[in-house]
Amino acid sequence: MFVLEFLTGLFRRWRFRILRRDVEVVGRCLCCGGCCRSIHLKDGGRWLRRSREFERMVADAPEHARFHPVGRGSRGFLLFDCFLLGPDNLCARHDTRPALCRNYPSKSLYYHGGRLPEDCGYAFRAVTFRKVLFGRKPLKPADFSAVLRREIQQDKDRQT
Repeated sequence: MFVLEFLTGLFRRWRFRILRRDVEVVGRCLCCGGCCRSIHLKDGGRWLRRSREFERMVADAPEHARFHPVGRGSRGFLLFDCFLLGPDNLCARHDTRPALCRNYPSKSLYYHGGRLPEDCGYAFRAVTFRKVLFGRKPLKPADFSAVLRREIQQDKDRQT
């Protein structure tokens, strides 16, 4: 499974560089709760493997205390559930949720070969080679100022 995810992500990033068309996140939240259950967390750019790493992350960013470990994924990374998810699949503290939750689904999930839960109302829409070859979508230059603005906003979100 890891190899397939890795290769899928690699292909998606390569296609982005060739076509210069970013993936779009479309749809809306259906309140399925899938994004709050059995998720991986990252700290310092690395997926968490040990409870000790999670405890250190919570000490640095207390807003992540809403998560609790529930097991391990197929690659050995810790899986977490959010204990603030109610029985109606709504967040009990929606107004104070961390950037991880506010920015879901992140395009980085797509570019790392990840998938959204099947019953999720969001979807990734990417321009394919076929659409470009048959003239349905023209090639366009990358908008580096938009990428820079997005990264600056994500840094601000992480700091708050």
